[in-house]
Amino acid sequence: MASKAKGESERPDGLEKIARLLALIAVKDLPNEEAARRLLSVGFDSPQIGGLLGVGPNFANTAKFKGKSRSKD
Repeated sequence: MASKAKGESERPDGLEKIARLLALIAVKDLPNEEAARRLLSVGFDSPQIGGLLGVGPNFANTAKFKGKSRSKD
C-alpha cells in the first residue's frame, strides 16, 4: 500500500472531528496568533492548526516564536 505524501491529511475519524470542533469553539473569538499558541499548548501540531485556522502550516510555529519574544519585553 502506498504511503501518504508529507503534509497530506487523512480523513479524520469521529474522535478527531470532535477534537477539531472543540478546538474551534475554544478559540473562536481569539486572534489567530493567540489561538495558534493555545492549540499548540494542548497538543495540536502546526499542520493541524493551519488547517483549523485556515492559515499556512508554519503559522503556529511563527506565532509561538513571536509569543516568546513578546514575553521577554
